[in-house]
Amino acid sequence: MAPTVATQGSTASHPFSGPVGGEAPLFTKVRPRRGFEYISEQIREAVASGKLSPGSRLPAERDMAEIFGVSRQGVREALRGLEMSGLIESRPGVSGGAFIRSGDPGVVTRAVNDLASLGALSSESLLEARILLTSDIIRLVCERATEEDFEKLEAYIDAFEEQDAQSAAGADRTLRVTHFYSILAEATHNEVLAMLMNSLTEIVQLRLNKAGPEPLTNVTQMRRKLLKHLRAGDADNAVQAMTEHLKRVEHRLIEKEAPLAASKG
Repeated sequence: MAPTVATQGSTASHPFSGPVGGEAPLFTKVRPRRGFEYISEQIREAVASGKLSPGSRLPAERDMAEIFGVSRQGVREALRGLEMSGLIESRPGVSGGAFIRSGDPGVVTRAVNDLASLGALSSESLLEARILLTSDIIRLVCERATEEDFEKLEAYIDAFEEQDAQSAAGADRTLRVTHFYSILAEATHNEVLAMLMNSLTEIVQLRLNKAGPEPLTNVTQMRRKLLKHLRAGDADNAVQAMTEHLKRVEHRLIEKEAPLAASKG
């Protein structure tokens, strides 16, 4: 359970600043210069060491200012940065405050998307990463996927084929066509791979929506072929089919993105 925070009294008696059971205090005073950085560092270290866990409530703002020996503004800056990074969350109300939050895979996705939006990730690097990651995912799917996983993939292919025949290119279609990769990654039963796949897939979604290339017409055919290889445990042919598909998609994207980049230059 999270430590109870005292709101009055000296820092010496505070559960976050006083020694407990002969151990060193959880937090210590920081140097005034750029104090918010040291606050963030100490909170991150406390989480990494397990002294603070998801759901733990941090002291009130005024208590933290006293504990760390900085201004309340310094505390606010530290908390704002930690919240933006996804480590803590602020809850309103009488029982609210700053809490250590549970892991949020979306933080990774947002960070990668920001880098891509700023042009820090080249299309060549993204394609290479997608091929490597998807290839490893396919090999694990061949080893670990259950019949239920295969049925889920097949059902999604069937639904996409039916909807695709009645819909035009656009953001809705992009979301449907790329969600297949999430389902594929989930079949590995590895949440880290699923998280990484979602991060890269969202970048592709943004690029597709922005560039608007003409959709490939053989997506369903390729996926049925892929599923056949997966069911047979034929990882090599499955990887080859997927790699060729990813390269075709990337080629379409680059063809559309090049004129857009030139017009801005």
